[in-house]
Amino acid sequence: MGYVLNFYREPSFRKIEMELGLTRPEIVTLIFLNFREGVTASDICEFSGHLKANISRGIIALEKKKLLRRDTDRADNRRQLLFITPAGRALYAQYIPALREREQAMLACLTRTERKEFERLLDKLADHVPHWAALDEL
Repeated sequence: MGYVLNFYREPSFRKIEMELGLTRPEIVTLIFLNFREGVTASDICEFSGHLKANISRGIIALEKKKLLRRDTDRADNRRQLLFITPAGRALYAQYIPALREREQAMLACLTRTERKEFERLLDKLADHVPHWAALDEL
């Protein structure tokens, strides 16, 4: 899986880094916030597998660039909730088509039936993440 993912992610993220000046944690944060806002840095770490320090630096940089904003959680003043700004959404819209295009190229060798099965299996794996992700086997 890592081999295939590296050929998908690495060239795409390098291009985004060079052309748009975003770091990987910034890219991942904007992707996450585009689909789900009002989350914490910890939520993004859990989703992405990135270290909290890296995501925190990315969030600080995105906030300085006015691509996201933080609001204090009214239920818990210690928590900062993150929201993508219109500028952040516009920047996301600049790089997501290339990521989708690369994904389509990666999946082009699969038939429609194989793609549906692949998506079903990925969903099954994703649903199972909480059961194994915390295992400290390394």
